[in-house]
Amino acid sequence: MTATDRRARLAAAFDSMAAGDAAAFLAMIAPEVAYRVIGTTQFSGLFQGKDVVLEQLFAPLTAALTGPLRLEPEQMIADDAHVVVQAHGHAALRSGARYDNTYCFVFRFDREQIVAITEYLDTALVTRAFGVPDTRGELLRRMDLNMWAMFAEMTRLCRGGALRQTARYTLCYSPRGTPFHNMVMVEDGAAVDEVLAAAADFFGASSRIYSVWTREHADEAFETTLRQRGFSERLRMPGMALLADPGTRCAPPGLEVRPVTEERTRHDFQAVCAAAYATYGSPPDYTRDAFATLDSLCAPHIQGFVGYAADTPAATAALYLTHGVAGIAWVGTMPEYRNRGFGEAVTWATVREGLRRGACFANLQASPMGRPIYERMGFVTPTSYRVLVPQR
Repeated sequence: MTATDRRARLAAAFDSMAAGDAAAFLAMIAPEVAYRVIGTTQFSGLFQGKDVVLEQLFAPLTAALTGPLRLEPEQMIADDAHVVVQAHGHAALRSGARYDNTYCFVFRFDREQIVAITEYLDTALVTRAFGVPDTRGELLRRMDLNMWAMFAEMTRLCRGGALRQTARYTLCYSPRGTPFHNMVMVEDGAAVDEVLAAAADFFGASSRIYSVWTREHADEAFETTLRQRGFSERLRMPGMALLADPGTRCAPPGLEVRPVTEERTRHDFQAVCAAAYATYGSPPDYTRDAFATLDSLCAPHIQGFVGYAADTPAATAALYLTHGVAGIAWVGTMPEYRNRGFGEAVTWATVREGLRRGACFANLQASPMGRPIYERMGFVTPTSYRVLVPQR
């Protein structure tokens, strides 16, 4: 068999695999094949023998996909014993995430059969894509954990903030916060009497109205009882997740996105948030307290971003990386710069920084103004969170 013949057979086998028929490709693999996948991912290593390759590599991969992996060759180079294939992959995982990897395969032939394969690919994408939970229950659990940790961290870093955490609820207090910021976040196993008693003790001295946050997917009975005790819904926030990076590029003319790394960008972030969140009744004093120190916006697990239009701060977003999830918060745009794509551009920068730091997916709680933007970006809405306040 000539080099041209081998290249042609592989091209035909790739076409068949894209249609869901791997028989032609599998027939080319020798029983004693050595298949090496580079890196340190869950699929990396040396798989010795065709049966081992099928059982330990191909079977788990196939089980994770919703359909066949389509490999689109970009270039095929052949010599006497080898065919090198550069290819783009197209597939979707059962989690809902896209799995569109980039590959370079080195196939070594002995006569008509492949006796060795080395697979080079984007290992960071493997780790990220296969880290997305493949069940709704696990996805919601990770979203909850990230949300609880994100707001707890905001409170911990807020000037004058107070935080109390138990296995069943988290209480957050900021001296200049609104009922939205002074909250009880309900977790698994919470009982209404226990939560209200803890809230009365925690918020009593401040004489502040507080809110109780419940989850649409887990707290129906708790919420029903809470409403019977006189609580009413003030706000409902869609719980949204972006399960993969679709590669969208958003670069509005004249906008430069910079990470918060020093005092100037911290102050600029503070100023944009004060103006943007005044729309929702958030007092400027709270914003000053929330970002009183640089580590509130620049830390191993936190990163703020500011979008500048002609060197004027115009938009913000912040990353809170916990539980392998990129929590996105503080997405805001100065009123005079709205409807120019600035908020979306800064959000993309924040999402991608979270993915770069190891997150498997992005998570946020959307405002009414932000939800259409996030839907356009590809966020899905598995749940919602409800903010309830007591009658006085």
